[in-house]
Amino acid sequence: MIKIILGSLVLATSIFAVDLQTDGVEVKFKNSKDEEKTVVIKREKKEECKDVGFDPKVVYGGEHQAAESVKADCKRAFVTYMGKIAPIKYSDKVETFGEVEVLDFIEKAKKDKNLMLVDSRTENWFYHETIPSAINIPYIYMKQSQYPDEFEEYVEMLGVKKVNGKYDFSNAKTILMFCNGAWCGQSPESMKALTAIGYPEEKLKWYRGGMQSWLSLGLTTVKP
Repeated sequence: MIKIILGSLVLATSIFAVDLQTDGVEVKFKNSKDEEKTVVIKREKKEECKDVGFDPKVVYGGEHQAAESVKADCKRAFVTYMGKIAPIKYSDKVETFGEVEVLDFIEKAKKDKNLMLVDSRTENWFYHETIPSAINIPYIYMKQSQYPDEFEEYVEMLGVKKVNGKYDFSNAKTILMFCNGAWCGQSPESMKALTAIGYPEEKLKWYRGGMQSWLSLGLTTVKP
């Protein structure tokens, strides 16, 4: 059993076994009345919101808000507990981007054809709304065993050639991938599939915040 004490924060559990997103981190604090309180920091999962359909028309029903059919108490909460929050880094070699870096990448890609912005989400999400200049390569088609033909087609789009049964990455593009948000596993799944065949990690970039962060900052989107 490992006990971590950081100021007034006490976490008494094995850091190797606990899921901090689910079990939370207990912290003590004093409120404005000098009363000592205890709260557990964790992802809020409202039971009454779990049946809300996870669909682009629901998530972004209008003006980037949940659709009118979503209960008032669920408009903010229901999308925030989807998936699992990803660490800030995919790997030591894959650079994580913020919005300013994404904009810089898009600007450079106008002249450098070896740079490609990739929306890893499924087609229904992409065609509902995406970041301008993004190319859709749905993560589902990166599952080589299930979609071998589509996989080869999309890999070729990324500048990869197959020579004598082996992949040649000498002309592989530098790609910046994104999906729905920090909790979305679609772009990480795509990167995992690409690195499995030898795609150079240094040519992979990741916009971890994805569409949720992009929209929260009021950045321009398009409907393909």
